[in-house]
Amino acid sequence: MKKTLTAKLTLIKRLLKIGPGLLMAAPSLVLHGSPLKTDEDIIFFPTSATQNQDGVWKIPVHVWLYELDKNSIIRMLSVEAVAELLEYMDVTEEQTKLPVFKERIKWFLVDNESNKRINIKLDNQIHTSPRSGLNGHSLFDISSKSGNTGDWVKIPVHMPEGDERTFYAETQLIPRQGLSVISDIDDTLKPSNVLDKKALIQSVFFKDYHAVEGMPAFFQHLSNEGAYFHYLSSSPWQMYPLLKPLLDQYYPKGSLNLRNFNPTNRSFFKFFGSSEVYKISKTMNIIDRYPEHQFILIGDSGEKDPEVYARIYREYPHNIKHILIRAVEGSNLHTSRFEEVFRDIPKGKWKVFSEPSHSLLEE
Repeated sequence: MKKTLTAKLTLIKRLLKIGPGLLMAAPSLVLHGSPLKTDEDIIFFPTSATQNQDGVWKIPVHVWLYELDKNSIIRMLSVEAVAELLEYMDVTEEQTKLPVFKERIKWFLVDNESNKRINIKLDNQIHTSPRSGLNGHSLFDISSKSGNTGDWVKIPVHMPEGDERTFYAETQLIPRQGLSVISDIDDTLKPSNVLDKKALIQSVFFKDYHAVEGMPAFFQHLSNEGAYFHYLSSSPWQMYPLLKPLLDQYYPKGSLNLRNFNPTNRSFFKFFGSSEVYKISKTMNIIDRYPEHQFILIGDSGEKDPEVYARIYREYPHNIKHILIRAVEGSNLHTSRFEEVFRDIPKGKWKVFSEPSHSLLEE
């Protein structure tokens, strides 16, 4: 089986290299990019904007361009290869035939559309994106002097002639001063069993998604207090279509930060889960963008959230209002762990909790 898997993955990689080779024959496309086709789709990820001293908003736009091509040779090979990868995690052949598996795995097997550009319209001005990368993603900034603080702004795509579809980028206009929440997702907002990789794979691809008890009400309380939200996860961007219904139903709207993942050269069970370096970098980036904000950092005890947030506090002691760690069954909940991790951080600044309540915000 391993030889078969290796051969298939090698073939997939070779096929994936055909695209850049073909583009070499069309230098104008390489330089300028090509427009969106009617069989290609767009997903925009929610972002948060910052405002400078002159009142100008800097708006990040993050777009994923892809095609759900069920007849693609690459995709068909990938489906079989991924199924074999998942077999190592006790996923049975029968499970891979289930509709829920096919619906969820498809997001990892889309044809990413590279070398594409889109046009978006804001303030009666057309902004053209950079060319999308090999992963189909394009991330760029635009500016605007209009908009009310706290509002979510929808920025329409200026579609090619003859394409009647409608797409919008969305961003929240977050003021220079305020209260922000940076929250983990897996095992903090949604049960995921991150500590057990086999159970994690089952959770991702087969189980119903639901909210951690008590967390929606707690987050609604934070929203009522005027907080802005930034959701941060080590999960890949391909999880966004799966996570979005859960976040929309149970939690306040916020920006989202996930990781890049290529299923043709990395295994699922080595990828899913915590990445300490990634979370530190992304959390610092958010705080650096809002240096006048107070932050509540929310995570869980499953892997490295306490260690990540302790380091963040030491870097930004004047910005961190609270560190809240949800106690996850089966993780290291020894008092000695937290006393060591938070040894030089005031005790009123951090708490480990089993059930969220308003008292967690008391110092």
